[in-house]
Amino acid sequence: MAISTYSELKTAIADWMARSDVSGSAADFINLGEARLNRLIEVVATTATLTGVVGSRQIDVSALSIVEPVSLYVTDNNEEFQISLQPLGSFAWDTQSGLPTQAAFEGSYIKFERECDQAYSFRFTYQGRFALSDAAPTNEFLTNNPDLYLAASIVWGAAYIKDLPAAAMWKQMLDEFTVEVRSNIAQKKRSALGVDPALMSVGRWDSDWNSLS
Repeated sequence: MAISTYSELKTAIADWMARSDVSGSAADFINLGEARLNRLIEVVATTATLTGVVGSRQIDVSALSIVEPVSLYVTDNNEEFQISLQPLGSFAWDTQSGLPTQAAFEGSYIKFERECDQAYSFRFTYQGRFALSDAAPTNEFLTNNPDLYLAASIVWGAAYIKDLPAAAMWKQMLDEFTVEVRSNIAQKKRSALGVDPALMSVGRWDSDWNSLS
């Protein structure tokens, strides 16, 4: 089965443990597994679906573990539009309600330039800590590494039912998966730090100039 959402992960935990009686504790296993991931791996791209409130110019995002906002889109008549994220205080308030086009962050709220005239659906992407929930049901890491997420959770599930051999087996897989993922992340970072071709051309320009002097 696919494991790409919070709900699917909870179902997979019960399936892989072959224990229907632990389904009510699956959220705790995920939360404990994420505590380890937050210690070992940096922030992860997460997407959450938000709903605007009619007559309000703000949305409460306190339930999300946001480190840095990335993008915000709003859907109107089955068409998606990007909302411009601006520094707080950089745009004027509009007294006419309607479809928001600008937003800023103030504490744990997204503030729009106008009140919503209907309960618009928003797609919010942000860099955040590992914290799956019903409000943030998926993230980039779960999409790309469902095996690691599952192992990190079931380690705690096995400990919960006091199945130490199973806990040791899943812990071994977790350690192996973590090494692989951290290696891949480090490799991507090294690739991103490659020399800018523009800087290389500057160096060549300097050399040519010096040879003429």
